[in-house]
Amino acid sequence: MRVATDQQVRQVEPGATVEVVVDVVNTGDLIDGVTARVIGLPDAEVAVEPQLLPLFPDATGQLRVSITVPTTQPAGTHPVTVEVVSHGAGAPTQHLDIDLSVSARPAARVVRSPEVVRARRAGRFLLAVENTGNVALDATLGSVLEDSRTATRFSPETLRVEPGTSTPVLLVVRGPRMLTGGEVERPVRVVLTGRRAYSIPAMGEADQGPDVEDEVALRLRQRPTISRGLITALVLLTIIGLWAAAFLLGLTQVFAGDPVTKTAPASFFTTSDDAAAADATVGGAAGADGAAATAGAGTAAAPAGAMSKTGLLDPGVGGAISGTVTAASSQQPVGRILVQAYRTGRDGPVLVSQAASQADGTYSLAGLFPTAYVLKFSADGFTPVWYPAAPSRRGATEVNVAAQGSTQGIDAVVAGLPAQVSGSVDPGSALTPPVTTVVARVAGGTTQGAAPVVPAPGSDAPAAAGTVVARTTTGGDGGYTLPGLPAPATYELSFTSPGYAATKVLTTVNGGEQRLQPSVVLSAGGGQISGTVKDAGGPIGNVTVTTESGGEQVSVVTPTVGAVGAFTLGDLPTPGTYVLTFTADGHGSSTEIVDLAAGESRTDLSVTLARGTGSVSGRVTGPGGTKLGGVQVWVGGSSTGAAGTTGSTGTSDVTGGTGGTGTSGTTGTTGAPATTTLTQGLVGTFSLNGLQAPGEYTLTFTLDGYAPETVPVSLTADGPAPTVKVTMHSQLGTVSGTVTGPDGRRYDGATITASNGNRTWTTTSGAPGTALSQGGYRLAGLPAGTYSITVTAAGLTQQTAMVTVTEGGDVTQALRLGS
Repeated sequence: MRVATDQQVRQVEPGATVEVVVDVVNTGDLIDGVTARVIGLPDAEVAVEPQLLPLFPDATGQLRVSITVPTTQPAGTHPVTVEVVSHGAGAPTQHLDIDLSVSARPAARVVRSPEVVRARRAGRFLLAVENTGNVALDATLGSVLEDSRTATRFSPETLRVEPGTSTPVLLVVRGPRMLTGGEVERPVRVVLTGRRAYSIPAMGEADQGPDVEDEVALRLRQRPTISRGLITALVLLTIIGLWAAAFLLGLTQVFAGDPVTKTAPASFFTTSDDAAAADATVGGAAGADGAAATAGAGTAAAPAGAMSKTGLLDPGVGGAISGTVTAASSQQPVGRILVQAYRTGRDGPVLVSQAASQADGTYSLAGLFPTAYVLKFSADGFTPVWYPAAPSRRGATEVNVAAQGSTQGIDAVVAGLPAQVSGSVDPGSALTPPVTTVVARVAGGTTQGAAPVVPAPGSDAPAAAGTVVARTTTGGDGGYTLPGLPAPATYELSFTSPGYAATKVLTTVNGGEQRLQPSVVLSAGGGQISGTVKDAGGPIGNVTVTTESGGEQVSVVTPTVGAVGAFTLGDLPTPGTYVLTFTADGHGSSTEIVDLAAGESRTDLSVTLARGTGSVSGRVTGPGGTKLGGVQVWVGGSSTGAAGTTGSTGTSDVTGGTGGTGTSGTTGTTGAPATTTLTQGLVGTFSLNGLQAPGEYTLTFTLDGYAPETVPVSLTADGPAPTVKVTMHSQLGTVSGTVTGPDGRRYDGATITASNGNRTWTTTSGAPGTALSQGGYRLAGLPAGTYSITVTAAGLTQQTAMVTVTEGGDVTQALRLGS
């Protein structure tokens, strides 16, 4: 199975859906069913059509993968992998790497609380700057005042807000002094200006002005230091005081002569009923009623706005921890690392908050209670580490968080588990993969622009770019495996093989990843064919040597002076099979078939032209243009007689390093020359040399399963070799039909067997969605004769029918299973 796509990088807006088309080719010999999924995104955000793609051998199909990008997806490039799985032919799982380039969507707003504050001199407002976009913003707060005597102060005035977070800001509005008078409203407009904290060069972004602007209106209702009501109250109190002083002075003068008494009026004491009630109230706390009252008081609902004693606080109230995660292998930021914050509880460590590092390695844990925490960094394919570099919680260092404080610079280095890269080498048109040396070197650059560094083998010192990390050679099937690669890192894989040009590819592996690399197609170097043309008298000139290369005809002429008879055909693509035709005036034409291995040059070809003899070459195909190898070609019917003829067989060997033209057989004066079409290289081609010219001949073509064909050929004394194209028609027949069950419905999965007494053919009735309709079957390639057709299925009675197949005929036979 081979997969490919021309959509390696897709630009997408947050919240939009992007479609990636994956081309799948079934390179196996069995019918296959292919599915796909996306690694790196939740399944709920991915849709694949069709869910199961059926493919016949050598068939091509398409999978459409629709990816919905969340609106909160951070801007930048996010790598995802499309995994294509074979469910029928058992082909290796293929992977395609796709980069989703998410566009930046900056957005922010200011939230006020409250809108109006009453104060004598200064009012405090609690603002919240919320980042509702997908990029970090550097926000600046300012104010617009209608009264120049009013002043404002923001704490802080500038701040950085990460995507999806909210940062509190304290605003103090101060008005002028007011001793007396009425309340005065002083309006304030708070203006937010936001710029992106960092740009994304890959997207060609430029700084052209503020990205976000927002504003909100507030009012300070200022009261005077001495209000009108207070002045009125002071005046009334003064009047009352003066009146009371005069009244007391008068009473003192009236009762100055009365004796002092120590008797209190009876109304100062409680009655017995009142005392009993008081005793019951005070002592009732020890009784049932008191307990109930106490319990009720203890379980009263918390007032509105109370903070929880567990969990996370609001981001604007609690503390925060932030930092960067880097990889030990490449010393570069690494994303998708899970960061967990634990605090010590009564029963042990308690997980309080967790977050994942972004593509640039940064993370942030917000809404934390003021206390000490220990942080754990972990992910699939990485060794867990506790801050700062402890293998367990026992050795971790605590991170203290203050109320509304931000603890920054809590960085960690994570070590990835060794990765493995495997794949295969495609030798192109060569039938046998050559032994290829595969070398993995540290790549010379990364997407961040810095050279990646991995631990040097056998030491802790970093290895520079270009250092060889692993080396291996391909096996007999062209496959290779490079285990134990430090990860994550980017490597340059080089493929070298004798006769082929060196090939290099870049690959990136994550911690512990078992990466299946796409097949690498080797590019062979050019080859050449050279030699000498002669006749009975020695080398001859003015001989035209013709062949076909890359669909175009290439020809040279042998010189008549100097290196007489020598020829060279250069820059021939290899590996390949070439048919060379030699023609000269006064001589019969001759055809030679030469096989060139990868990068091979054939320099010792010697061709002898006979005066008055010729040759014939051509190709044999079947129905639909299929090239037929192993076809017997017989020569007969010469008008002048064929004495001493030679037939070249077509047994080409392109797997070795010296391919040849095959074996040759010489017939006597009474034998008819014959040959066989090539079964490798240029399949279906043939050539016959040494035929007496001029002459009239009949070529007969025979092959089991096909009807014989005859073609007349005329040879001239000095003309070029004629080219014969023959199409043979099959003598094989077909039996097809539909299988039904006892209930009369179509039945899939039944076994159908055809037998002529000497040989059997077997197939299975088709299921819905396959090339055959449900319950359909087809048995092809049956020689003419009588057959018994039997259908069987588990738990049902078989049925047998007799059919007669004619040459090239198609017989229809319905089958039904019994109960």
